[in-house]
Parts: sequence; structure tokens; C-alpha cells
Amino acid sequence: MRPGTVMASWQAVALAVALAAGTCGAAGTSDAGTSDAGTSNAGTGATGAASGGMDANGQLQDAALQTRYERITHALRCLVCQNESIADSNVDLAGDLRRQVREMLIAHESDDAIFKFMTDRYGEFVRFAPPLEPKTLLIWGAPFIMMLLGSFIVVRIARQRAHMPIDE
Repeated sequence: MRPGTVMASWQAVALAVALAAGTCGAAGTSDAGTSDAGTSNAGTGATGAASGGMDANGQLQDAALQTRYERITHALRCLVCQNESIADSNVDLAGDLRRQVREMLIAHESDDAIFKFMTDRYGEFVRFAPPLEPKTLLIWGAPFIMMLLGSFIVVRIARQRAHMPIDE
């Protein structure tokens, strides 16, 4: 093994530990430079297309867009925390994803286009509820298959025991 690969693997471990110990699940601990949805960046000023459709509280001015924004951000998984939506996570990547969703909504993109962009970029894992497609059929069907298999086993064992002689 080359010395550079050992150092690279230690750096990867250090980065993973730093991300895990970061701000995942630390609601309310976001600093003023990284906050976006639901909080104000007073003094820092929002940039780009996101500032055009937002009010002083960091929410979209159009109520229908704000509702779509909240629904979409709760349906997308934080890639760092993995058990939180990007709406609930305070890591920088989740903030970037929220900004991307907001910009796409302001640009009049459809919900399907936003989900397609995110899944093309980050894979099906980014969605909490992946759509029913041939490649996700096993994921959706596995609980039902297991339930049917378990029921079949229970019925078979019960029938076998019913035919056994009763010992006195």
C-alpha cells in the first residue's frame, strides 16, 4: 500500500467524522450565514433569483409557491444526515438544496422537474418516498411479499399440527 493512500483514507475518515459530528439534527443552531428557510439573513442580503420572490422572513411571497416549497423540501432527504429532510437539517448541503429548490420554484419549474433534477444529480436515495417504478418495485413490494410468506408459513404449521395426534 502506498503512503498516499493511507493518508487519503485517514482524511476521508476525518471528513466523515466531522460531517457526522456537524450540525445534523441540531435544530436552531444554524449561524446567520447559513440560515435560509424560515429565518432571516438580516444584513447579509440574499443573492440571485432567490431574493426576487422572498419576503423579509425568508419565505416566498406567493403562498402557493411557499406551500410547494415546504412540501418538496420535506420530501427530499438530507444526504448528510440521511434521516432528516432538507427542510429540517441545518448542514450546508441541505441549505444549498433548499436554495436550489427555491430558485427552481421561482423559475416556474414543475414539481416533477425539481424531483427529476434532484434524483438525476443525487440518485433515488434523495427522495424519502421513491416513485413506483420497475426498479423500485421490489422495495415497495417486499413488505407485502414477506407478509404473504409469513402467513403461508403460519397456516401450513397450523394445518400440520391439527393433523398430529393429541398426547394424553
